Amino acid sequence: MLVETLLDVSSGRRHSRYFNQTRSHYLFRRIRIITILLALIQPAWLLVDYLLLPEDMLQSISIVRAVAAAACLVLAFWSMKRYSLKVSYIRLAALVIVLSAFQTVSSSLLLAHGHESNVAGYHFFPFMIISMMAIFPLSIVEAVVYTVGLLVIELVTQSFRGTLGTVDGINNLWLLGVLGLIAGWAAVNQLNMLLGLYRQATRDPLTGLSNRRQAMEQLSGDMTQSRERSQPLSVLLFDLDKFKSFNDTYGHAAGDIVLKSFSKVMRKHTRKKADLACRYGGEEFLMVLPGMDTQEASEVAEAIRSACHDEKVKTPGGEKTSYTTSIGVATLSSEDTLDTLLQRADDALYVAKDRGRDQVSLAA
Repeated sequence: MLVETLLDVSSGRRHSRYFNQTRSHYLFRRIRIITILLALIQPAWLLVDYLLLPEDMLQSISIVRAVAAAACLVLAFWSMKRYSLKVSYIRLAALVIVLSAFQTVSSSLLLAHGHESNVAGYHFFPFMIISMMAIFPLSIVEAVVYTVGLLVIELVTQSFRGTLGTVDGINNLWLLGVLGLIAGWAAVNQLNMLLGLYRQATRDPLTGLSNRRQAMEQLSGDMTQSRERSQPLSVLLFDLDKFKSFNDTYGHAAGDIVLKSFSKVMRKHTRKKADLACRYGGEEFLMVLPGMDTQEASEVAEAIRSACHDEKVKTPGGEKTSYTTSIGVATLSSEDTLDTLLQRADDALYVAKDRGRDQVSLAA
């Protein structure tokens, strides 16, 4: 269990495409809130500057603050591709760059006028930036990259100031490193919590596959994306043959074993980070296949149907038995809504059952 948890939070490679979309939107919302707050704080801090800085510096510092506030507002209202994890990384990097640039430029102005050590609100910026990491759901690898990036920026800044290697410089680097470790630990915990809540809300507890609610949300999104990219999308609807009779004969515990066995078969034929396998309800299952046309989807369906013949399950009573499945295949058309696409798959499924079960049927 511990090993699984560590693997889950080490990087995003094990995460499904659908969880990455959820995390991306979570990062988008957190960055938006932070940038709006920073855009408000920047001009509000001008009062402190007015009280502590000479009049000849107020204009230049005000311009720097105004530019930083405007950049924060641009980030706040940059809503393009909010479900893309790569774009979320870019947003986060942009936030760090904007704040670091403000700190570097403002400190340079203060240093040039001999006021750097006398003004409040400038030295804490690197520590604020690294502490912000605690509110983002980041993996271990992402947290390390975040921390190392800020340490590199601090090293360059210290070199420019001439404080590199001094007691104050070393203390700042040490403090940044410690804060990075604490904030990184909090960020990884955020990711673990978000992943746990996501799985609890979207997984079928018996089979571990996605539940129906999750499948409907993701299918809707995949349909939109397929049309935007002019790519095909197909769905497979499965029904385990004579499952009620199987339960009546061997008991519900044996039925659960069959459901788990079939879910494993589905996983083996699911492309990682591309397809979605779902328990649709009872003994019905659904598979969403983005980028696949009817021919390709039919081949996947036939492979799963054939694989069921090789599955032997042992019931609690000790009997060994097998099971079969009927499958309906439907490919997204220009007129389809989510409901009509699933209805066409369901109609095809019933054709397969009417023809004697254990076969694949294509939707009209």
